[in-house]
Amino acid sequence: MNAPVSTDSWPGKEPVRVLQVVHGLPRGGLENGVVNLLNGLPASDFDQRVACLDNRGEMAGRVASRVPIDVLDRRRHDVALPLRLARVIRDMRPHVVHCRNWNTWADTVLAHRLAGRQGSLVWSFHGFADGHWFPARRRIASRVLALATDHLFAVCRDAAQRFATLSRIPIGRFEVLYNGVDCRRFAPSREREQLRKRLGMRPGELVVLTVAGLAPVKGHAQLLEAAAKVLSVSERRVRFLWLGEGAERGRLEARVNALGFGGRVQMPGGSDRVPQFLAAADVFVLPSELEGMSNAILEAMASGLPVIAHAVGGNPELVDHEHTGLLCEYGDRDALACAIARLIHHDDERMGMGDAARRRAEQIFSLEAMLVRYADFYRHVVPATAYASATASRGVGRTVGR
Repeated sequence: MNAPVSTDSWPGKEPVRVLQVVHGLPRGGLENGVVNLLNGLPASDFDQRVACLDNRGEMAGRVASRVPIDVLDRRRHDVALPLRLARVIRDMRPHVVHCRNWNTWADTVLAHRLAGRQGSLVWSFHGFADGHWFPARRRIASRVLALATDHLFAVCRDAAQRFATLSRIPIGRFEVLYNGVDCRRFAPSREREQLRKRLGMRPGELVVLTVAGLAPVKGHAQLLEAAAKVLSVSERRVRFLWLGEGAERGRLEARVNALGFGGRVQMPGGSDRVPQFLAAADVFVLPSELEGMSNAILEAMASGLPVIAHAVGGNPELVDHEHTGLLCEYGDRDALACAIARLIHHDDERMGMGDAARRRAEQIFSLEAMLVRYADFYRHVVPATAYASATASRGVGRTVGR
């Protein structure tokens, strides 16, 4: 898993053409990362286009107007989808075709073949929407698809190792490209008290924030039991605020009411003001059972919040335990409750961890650093034929080291 080569590996005068293949652009971490790439990579160096296999999605409205978006309206057992995607590939003639996660891979591999293998095919693993489910047929299919894919990468070391183990694809096939966070959009507020007042937070109240869909894999049920332990003994005014929507809402609300914490554990739903809530909160908790490279944790870190999370997936690669936050073993509700209680009762430690989290986000996980990583990678994977054509046009007599 070597780092990509330096940014001078593509000598062409024309921009590198990249086709981004996604299932769609709804609200989500993967989709947010794609939008950041589309808007952040300079148009002078990268000509990008998006193919949404399913539907457009609400985050498409954030994409710069210069970037074309093709919506292919995939249907169940849609055997014609690869043909429609192949037409997009032939029309664009990309240097790189980049598809993400399992639900785009097979259709893109077939379309890439139908289009005459135009450009290098890249597949990246960002995590499973369906938890640990990985039947034998998926393992076999993954190995076949990997043989037809030029480059594989994952968004953290854990994700690369996990997928390699499940699929039995050699780990050496994977590179790692970390996500990045916009440290200007997500940042501590200089007017924090006024912001807290506008968001309905009371003076002296400590807000423990979670931003995640209300789905079983996100662990809200376990967090609720830990919150009950904290609220039943703490003398401080504490409120748990969960931003997100999902199928678990009804069950979670019933449990909150049964515990008698209706005013202290609140679920206001999704929000377009996540940066403001993060800047106003005191502690961030993500109790997920499984994570890849969590954008929610990155955003909390950039906002100057200490992070409490389970030591699963890529979380230990983000959270420096005892320095920028606290990590707990999944399933240990007492440890989760103790971690929350520790940070709400020790103000200096809580704020010191938050400051350290902000510095770590700026130094390692900034959006600018992510854009450099992707730019290097895309230039690196341009096919040798395109490279030879570009060098010939400039009279450069060398070949790519692959």
